[in-house]
Amino acid sequence: METTRRAGLVAAILLLAVTPSAAPQSWRAPQNPTVPQNPPAPRRSTPPGDVYVSLATGPVQWRTSDGALRGELVNLVPGPAEGMRIDPAGNLYVARRCADASCTVGNSVEKFNPMGVSQGAVGGETGYNCNPHSIAFDAAGNTFVGQANCTGHVLKFTSDSTPHEHKVAPDSRGSSWIDLAGDGCTLFYTSRGPNVKRFDVCTESQRPDFNVHQLPGGDTQGLRSLDDGGVLVASGAVVARLDPAGALIQTYAVEPSEPQYWVGLDLDTDGSFWAVNSATSNVYQFDLVTGEVRRQFNTGTAPYTAVDVVLRRAKKPSPAPPGGVTLH
Repeated sequence: METTRRAGLVAAILLLAVTPSAAPQSWRAPQNPTVPQNPPAPRRSTPPGDVYVSLATGPVQWRTSDGALRGELVNLVPGPAEGMRIDPAGNLYVARRCADASCTVGNSVEKFNPMGVSQGAVGGETGYNCNPHSIAFDAAGNTFVGQANCTGHVLKFTSDSTPHEHKVAPDSRGSSWIDLAGDGCTLFYTSRGPNVKRFDVCTESQRPDFNVHQLPGGDTQGLRSLDDGGVLVASGAVVARLDPAGALIQTYAVEPSEPQYWVGLDLDTDGSFWAVNSATSNVYQFDLVTGEVRRQFNTGTAPYTAVDVVLRRAKKPSPAPPGGVTLH
């Protein structure tokens, strides 16, 4: 009888832990002169899926789109969590920076299955130079990893045992953030400088910087290629949208009273995107056209600890078994 009662209590606690919050959405319009004076009402559709937020302290948070904390992924690979990406099968990949001065701890990419259970490090013990920082996939299933330091080259992992190195030209910090364009050849990347840089991974050639003028803030971070051929990029002070010719056509920010240092971002399928303001560890969902803030939440961590955000577009994973996710 006691065992049955105790099992029932545990089940009830787990059920409560994964139930989305019923709190109302938070909306705030940015003070942004580039947004039209009389924009149309934000497009609202089916609420997006859950989001993951990586933290410089190591953990990855799993939250609902309204910001309710579902749990924390339990990592088996040490090191600060940096850029993330989800593959078509629903596996989450987290780049982990070096965890010590000699770069013998961390310095890898960790894989979590769709239930949030770590599968350990991928890419081999000697696959990386130092400080893998971001991840991208091509249509053939190959994996690209941008590195912030040492050679700063972009590594391409295929079925071969040794990764191929794309020797990209840096601004300041290697190939910190990367994204592959729809053509499968153009690799957009940022290097903690004022530019969105390009490299052709098919012809193995450096291309001219994509942006026409230096970006506001001058410290480019996370980026995503857009369907129209443009690029959305965090540049520290703002999130900037570039058209297919590389011209700045819109910026996104919040009220000037909030310190702002924009880093990781991800696109949604409903005409919006998510972005991390590391200065406050706040995460925002912006309407891509109007600049309206649709949702926002705080990670509950110290300033400058939130790094990247990625959206799970597929079916929500079931709660992980013990050892996978720390439920809250």
